[in-house]
Amino acid sequence: MKILCLGASFTGTYMASNFGNDNTIKFLTRQPSLVKNRGFFAIDSVSSHEIETPDLILDTIPPVQEESGRFSLPYGNIVDRLMSSKQDVIYIHISSTSVYPSNFTSSTEIDVPVIDEDNLAKPDTKRGESRLKLEDKILKRYDNSRIIRAGGIYGPHRSLIGRFIAGDFSRVSAGNKMVSRIHVRDLCRIIISFGKINPGVNTNIVNGVDTKPSTNHETFSYIEKLTRAPLPVSLQTETVLGRKITSKYAMTLLNNEYVFPTFKEGFLDCINDKE
Repeated sequence: MKILCLGASFTGTYMASNFGNDNTIKFLTRQPSLVKNRGFFAIDSVSSHEIETPDLILDTIPPVQEESGRFSLPYGNIVDRLMSSKQDVIYIHISSTSVYPSNFTSSTEIDVPVIDEDNLAKPDTKRGESRLKLEDKILKRYDNSRIIRAGGIYGPHRSLIGRFIAGDFSRVSAGNKMVSRIHVRDLCRIIISFGKINPGVNTNIVNGVDTKPSTNHETFSYIEKLTRAPLPVSLQTETVLGRKITSKYAMTLLNNEYVFPTFKEGFLDCINDKE
């Protein structure tokens, strides 16, 4: 599978590092030297005529709002040409679970609302509104477009446990929030599977999340146990903020097996990684 990544995101560069043997992965970026210095194949946006039509275009660029208030698509003219040059080019945009409502307060974890792809996207934050508007624009523009609404993406050198070990406890101020996550390896596997012409699921929107959303209380307690380092916060309240995001389709796209089904296995990978 030939993949063209728009920009040079954490997800895209991880994919190139770990899935490049089976896929030809190139980057379209305004700063190609930054990508080339990492050993990846990069194309300057001004040399877009050199781009070979890929099988999959991966867009991980967040919304960019123009002065008019509209949201522009990254490299829109270039992508338009590539999408029109071959009928079965798939366009995948990495969106966010912030498009779902999040303003919930529950007395216990048992009462937390559960949301999957059948639930209406109805954001209650400006970030979520921007994400949803961009999704709508992409789906209307490209017939072969698909959306992955990713939870918190983490992995080697980018994780909550890594921040805490480094002494960065800025996240503890979020309260006992419910968080849905996805390890970047499983997200890449979802992307590659969803990027096939016939992905095996009858949908163009998939939630990219693992099997276990967790409260900050549970997450922090696990980090404390794993690292044996006390955290400068105590969450005694049972009140839970937010909702659980699940997916009806991710397991199918992953051939019924996550590499990191929960944050616990994923965090262990982050601290054991030797790269």
